[in-house]
Amino acid sequence: MIRYIKSHPLAAVIIVALLLRLTAAIFSQGFIHSDDHYDSVDVAYFWLQNGLWNIDGGLSWKEYPASTIGRFPLYTMFLFGVMKLHTLVGITALDKMMYTIRFLHALISLLPVWVVYQILRRQTGRVRWAVLGGLMVALHFGMPFLGVRNLIEMVGGNIWIGALYFFYRYRDEPQISRLYLAGLLTGLAWMIRFQLAFAALPIPFILWYEYRSIRPAIHYSAAVAGMLLFSGIIDYFLVGRFASSTINNLMINTGLGARYVTVPFVYMLVILGFFIPPFSLVLGYLSILPSFWRRHRLLVISTLAFIVFHMLHSNQQERFMLPIIPALFILTALALWHRYQEKGYILKNRKLFLSLAGISLIINLLLIIPFTTAYGHKGLIEPLIWIERMEIKPRVMFVQPDMRRWIPISYSGFKPPTRLYIRDWPTYNSLPPRYQAAGAFDLFVLYPQKDGDLELYLDSLQSRYGQLEPLRSYESSLYDKMMHSLNAKHYQKFEPRLYRPRTQP
Repeated sequence: MIRYIKSHPLAAVIIVALLLRLTAAIFSQGFIHSDDHYDSVDVAYFWLQNGLWNIDGGLSWKEYPASTIGRFPLYTMFLFGVMKLHTLVGITALDKMMYTIRFLHALISLLPVWVVYQILRRQTGRVRWAVLGGLMVALHFGMPFLGVRNLIEMVGGNIWIGALYFFYRYRDEPQISRLYLAGLLTGLAWMIRFQLAFAALPIPFILWYEYRSIRPAIHYSAAVAGMLLFSGIIDYFLVGRFASSTINNLMINTGLGARYVTVPFVYMLVILGFFIPPFSLVLGYLSILPSFWRRHRLLVISTLAFIVFHMLHSNQQERFMLPIIPALFILTALALWHRYQEKGYILKNRKLFLSLAGISLIINLLLIIPFTTAYGHKGLIEPLIWIERMEIKPRVMFVQPDMRRWIPISYSGFKPPTRLYIRDWPTYNSLPPRYQAAGAFDLFVLYPQKDGDLELYLDSLQSRYGQLEPLRSYESSLYDKMMHSLNAKHYQKFEPRLYRPRTQP
């Protein structure tokens, strides 16, 4: 094995990364943010069930026309294509489709590993540094977990790092084709996550400044403009208006206020936390050194522009930093090398350096397994998978008056069950007579949030529908418990209790 690693260092790094990501593809199920499911997977599955087009002949976005949505449909179309292939072999259950989708995302998430390795090998001239940089991305506790998610932020960031690779290739060997490849990947990343435009905006000016010629900037900008024109044409044919998704996105985000209360400089705290203190503080210090900036001006300024533009926007959410995370791996790895090359050490006090790095490494190793196998929103999904596997679908009432989350009903199958959602007690008290009769429902799925809620729900249900008997229950996953403990108000309990009408002996 040692001989193989020495003779095939890149392959060894990729194998390590792939094994972890395959583990995540199998065990890291569910979703972590609402957009992870409801604005991507759920839309694609809706198309599978109901077709792509609404009554006006335009692309639908569930109950809305796509012309009102601020998302370019490319990524969701990709998910739809994967799902459609499954139906050709008789697979219609979403939970089974998600294994393939997570596997494909795992492959996409190998791109940052490969790029960091290649850039470090070229910039340092040392395979050992390239291996260390590649392993940093491969073994980071959050990367397998995030890599298999349906987050456009992460997918867009994985593609953006490809554009950065071609910028470095152009710097080493100035071939115009590399600027066009960088522009094409920039446009593709932008189509998936519009906000990556903030990172791309300063690049033409940096190219102009660094090469003392406007031609590199023009070539790169032409490629990006071509991709933007292409996306506008696609919008025209799909939704009936040129560049509809771009215009909608700009209008939505321009007028969007704060949706969550966050602490000051939340994005900087997210980045420092993601790269694991206390060593992330050292990385932060090394990345702001003027000598490093002069050497890696394009990488630093584009990354900083992305962060600063987001900090200026009123709507700040932690996940908005995900697109720039892959680029930050390049930045931090190069900052370490630059310091070592310039001084012959990372920190003058070697013991301090080893202590800080060791603590962060231990924290990372403690987190990587639970995160790689994390199941997000398990209690929302597992009852639906169980229902999907029933030969005869039950009539279901979801009782969730104290839980704000929507039920991801697409996991209940291609033909979902007849269902009713009780999201508040006034709705329950004013149900039409046909929903109040005994025998109206075969299954009740209850989501109590605090002590006493279960008894209260059962009393209300049994007074109308007769005696109920417990059928199944689901506990929160480790990830859900952790998130609930960190922010109980925003991330609620997902521990459903399933009941059915008691059968007479």
